[in-house]
Amino acid sequence: SVLTARSVIVLSPESLSPDEADANQVRQVMALKALDGVNGNECPPVVVEVQDVDNSELFTLVAPDFAEVIVAHDLIGRFMLECARYPGLACVLESMMGFEGSEFYFEEWPELKGKSFLDITCRFDDAVPIGIKSNSGEVFINPKNDHIIQEGDKILVLAEDNDTYEVNDGSYETNKKIESPPAAEDAKQVEKIMFLGWRRDMADLITQLDGYVAKGSELWLFNTVPVEERNELLKDQGHKSELKLDNLLVYNVVGNPLIRRDLSRIVSVDHDGETVSLDEVDSILILADSVSIENGATVMSCDSRSLSTLLIIQDIQKRLYDEKKEALGSSTSIKPVSPITEILDSRTRSLLDVVSCGSAYVMSNQIISSVIAQVSEDRDINAVLRELLTAEGSETYIRSVSKFVDLKKEDKMSFWDIALRARQHREV
Repeated sequence: SVLTARSVIVLSPESLSPDEADANQVRQVMALKALDGVNGNECPPVVVEVQDVDNSELFTLVAPDFAEVIVAHDLIGRFMLECARYPGLACVLESMMGFEGSEFYFEEWPELKGKSFLDITCRFDDAVPIGIKSNSGEVFINPKNDHIIQEGDKILVLAEDNDTYEVNDGSYETNKKIESPPAAEDAKQVEKIMFLGWRRDMADLITQLDGYVAKGSELWLFNTVPVEERNELLKDQGHKSELKLDNLLVYNVVGNPLIRRDLSRIVSVDHDGETVSLDEVDSILILADSVSIENGATVMSCDSRSLSTLLIIQDIQKRLYDEKKEALGSSTSIKPVSPITEILDSRTRSLLDVVSCGSAYVMSNQIISSVIAQVSEDRDINAVLRELLTAEGSETYIRSVSKFVDLKKEDKMSFWDIALRARQHREV
């Protein structure tokens, strides 16, 4: 029964519209809340899947602090944004959110009471501390070096499993003088980003992206939806206000991502018909097109469309690169960025490996399943993922090792030494 379960997961029905599905989820949560306390039994932790981020507040109204809400579409959108902007990040984040690599764990370690966060950087042989959950329940990701661990605090780590790590004897010296190489200032650069396809939550995705990028960055929207219809879709039929962007300039392109001719010459219908080529953009995101899904496309056929678009783009990019390399020479030609594509069916992964696109995908459904499973084990993981996938909190980056190691002077460096140097920049 519900009251004897370790946790309860409420999955969203796929057959209903987003608003109807979320209304159904509210009813389910209310029914579970009614069971809480029956015969003196507490209801186990509840994780509920929601389709529209605008409906997530409903669960706070009906059952505050009762259920952990996972907005699947919104989570995948944030995930894909980070992966598209930082090549190689997809496999790192997918490993953290699954059960095959390292995962997040909270544990209280009384022997670390009174230590600073810097002090515990090297206190686990087989885990990496990345945050603290205070005894009041607040979660701090990447806290300040002088943050002191109090009684009842839990340490958040990345580890292979919850029983694969323990506190060491602390013999590694963390206060020794370790100087990082002179670091260049991490100033935000103007970016050109392209979305191919259309998502139901496109307005939320664009708003999130606006918080990440530098002012003057460009977003090119390439899909089959007419521009007038896009504006209405972005306002969700009047339920949302018009987009107000601080940093992004939006360029609308009407075309079919499956047609090579449309992808070879990309012209915006606004901004005086400005053009861009696929080798000039910094990030390319191929979305599982909701228009195709609404028109009856299956998960497999949707993946087939995304895969075809990916192969066409890579072929066009290679041709453009070879032409510029021949004209300008190899020293001045820059290889174009690899596109990131959203994949819905896990069977498509093997096809991507066949065509050497193994790192150019995001397994959206599999990631959602893994996240829901992790949160059902520990509800605080939801707060961790929320911060890691938003522009306001601590984010995940791939850094060059030269930021922490002087490659001209140092040829050997332990992981702990690099970790201590990262702490000088308040990074983990």
